[in-house]
Amino acid sequence: MSRCNGDSGAGALVRICVLAAAVSGLQAQGVDGLWQAAVKNPAGGEVGFTLSLRSGAGGLHGDLVNGADRIPSTAGYFRQGRLLLSFRDWDGVLEARLDEGKLRGSFIRRYRKRTLVREFFASRAAAEQAERPTVEVSGEWMLSAMEEGKTIVYRALLRQSGARLEGTLAPVSGDWGAMAGTVRQNKITLSRFDGIRALLLEASIEPDGLLKGTLNSMYPVTGRRHSQSAVETPDALHYTRLRTPGEPFRFSFPDLNGNIVSNEDARFQGKVLLLTITGSWCPNCHEEAPLLGELYERYKPRGLEIVALGFEYTGERDRDLRQLRRFAGKHRIAYPVLLAGTTEEAEEKLPQLENFGAYPTTIFIGRDGQVRAIHAGFDGPSTGLLHQRLREEMKSLIEKLLAE
Repeated sequence: MSRCNGDSGAGALVRICVLAAAVSGLQAQGVDGLWQAAVKNPAGGEVGFTLSLRSGAGGLHGDLVNGADRIPSTAGYFRQGRLLLSFRDWDGVLEARLDEGKLRGSFIRRYRKRTLVREFFASRAAAEQAERPTVEVSGEWMLSAMEEGKTIVYRALLRQSGARLEGTLAPVSGDWGAMAGTVRQNKITLSRFDGIRALLLEASIEPDGLLKGTLNSMYPVTGRRHSQSAVETPDALHYTRLRTPGEPFRFSFPDLNGNIVSNEDARFQGKVLLLTITGSWCPNCHEEAPLLGELYERYKPRGLEIVALGFEYTGERDRDLRQLRRFAGKHRIAYPVLLAGTTEEAEEKLPQLENFGAYPTTIFIGRDGQVRAIHAGFDGPSTGLLHQRLREEMKSLIEKLLAE
């Protein structure tokens, strides 16, 4: 029989018993359920998201939830107050401790040659009652941000329901994925954390309709509704170009088994070739891969070939190969995936490209070996009609090249 079952009136013992019961109940409860979570960005801003935890076969499972989008963990556990979730697709891990009903810790992953650590915290506390919105922001906006001396134009696609806000931002390099946030009076917040990106838009809507605020707590941003704006995002089909038009696009890199694959290989001669410049760390590349799989299955019998040029982070061959193999396996990629180098080497390894910087970038090559189009970035499912339009444009371009 425990001391807590004894007949004692000592106040200290009573307090010990109450504390023991509370701890026992907490351990029994575990961490299953929904958590209001956030990570800190480099400028100290809080990037909010929902962390969903559930116990099941194989241990604890966790999802990083942003609107309708979920990024699942690949392994996890909760033991003795310590939470650990592995996100192997991102070469990252979430570590935290439960203390007085709150989770605190870090999200840790490799980023190029260094380890990136983001402060993480989460609570079960109910959402505070949002102040009644005084603005309605649903629709399409055009935003301009000054980032490191350059003006970047974003298309913002917003959906408001009362105080709840969802949507995405889409620069030419590819959309930011599903984002969620709030509208409080005339102030909006929209954020996303998916293990790779910690994205945050904080702004107010001025009486004249001007949106004014910051991106990622660092970059000044302004904008107006698309119908009232004079700015547009660059044309994704004319953003990246060949330095010398008319010359064949050359590549020669090892595949995942170490075999060199080159543009001069016999299998590509007289075929339509689609090259995607990709990376396992790139969320938009993960969204593009299923579409490329569909196109390959549909058009390969008619003469389409696809090759993925993978640029990874670390430069550690075994580690980069492991991540690319996970990427290829996850999406059941049937076409060659090549380890072309690191992201820091991309411009050196692809000297024929001018103004390259978007992942993915997709190059369309005709049967004659000539580059016919280069598309920068990828509009994912979060962009709705933009995504559908891109799918149809890619199909149309491939069919046109196959017919030549």
